[in-house]
Amino acid sequence: MQNAFFAAENTIKNLSRISERTATLTELRILELHDMASALVTYARALASDGLFGYEILSAVRTDEKITATPSTEGTPAELKSPLNRSLSLLSGIDRAVLSDLFVAGARECRLPVLEADLLSEGEGEETFIYLRNSLSDEAYDVFSSELDAPRVKYAATLNECARATEAGEVRFCLLPLEERGGSRLPTVSELIYRFDLKINAVTPVFGFDGTADLKYAMLSRDFVIPECGDGDDRYMELRISADDPVIGELFTAVSYFGHTLYRTDTVSFDTEGERDRFFSLVIRDGGEGFAPLLVYLSLFAEDFTPVGIYKNLE
Repeated sequence: MQNAFFAAENTIKNLSRISERTATLTELRILELHDMASALVTYARALASDGLFGYEILSAVRTDEKITATPSTEGTPAELKSPLNRSLSLLSGIDRAVLSDLFVAGARECRLPVLEADLLSEGEGEETFIYLRNSLSDEAYDVFSSELDAPRVKYAATLNECARATEAGEVRFCLLPLEERGGSRLPTVSELIYRFDLKINAVTPVFGFDGTADLKYAMLSRDFVIPECGDGDDRYMELRISADDPVIGELFTAVSYFGHTLYRTDTVSFDTEGERDRFFSLVIRDGGEGFAPLLVYLSLFAEDFTPVGIYKNLE
């Protein structure tokens, strides 16, 4: 029976021995990052005692300096230098994810206000809705309002009116069609979410009276509504991040490190002051540990990201 990729037996054994050495070095690396995270927690505690909260604390501890310098590859054979440099460049990205993870663990112990509920601030108010009335939006409203105590609804003439009334605080929620058959986002609605900085609180499929519509509607507001999840529920967080952000290259590795999975990704663009800005729109499925480490990681190391929503059960 052949070894992997027809490798010699000694090659397989050597790789195994190197992996054992790498595990020891990685443990030492994480210990140093733990010390760094502890120092950050100590500083964050002082900031919290001064009244800072959430992103204010993360902004204050953020630094543009690299956590670790890229090691020298002097003396490396020319044919190996390029793959070695690319491999080593991944280390700093892993370091940033590990540091964020350790920082959040320390923040939980100290009850610092930099956890998920602090970074995804929830709103409150009356259970008021607005939407452009038709049979599909009525169906979506029936789903979204079924668990509320005293929902009230008003109707709008346009989708823009729905978004504007929600942004102005005239109502707490608006209902907008989000995706058409096949999962494609509606560009007009994506534009409204961006322009009015709305947050997606819930998503539901609607099928119409004959069961053929197959659209998805979203319930949106100015703030987040962190869903209560039970056994069998999946949670999702939606993010928008600049396509030019340097952290993009390592973000998918960080998502995997935190135990999450990428559910969907799109590219979107919007006109801003005469220029066309491009973004990645990411929907990330929670791996079970919550989104605080990922939000801290992005707050510390991304240049331009926006949480767009948190919701459950897309499938």
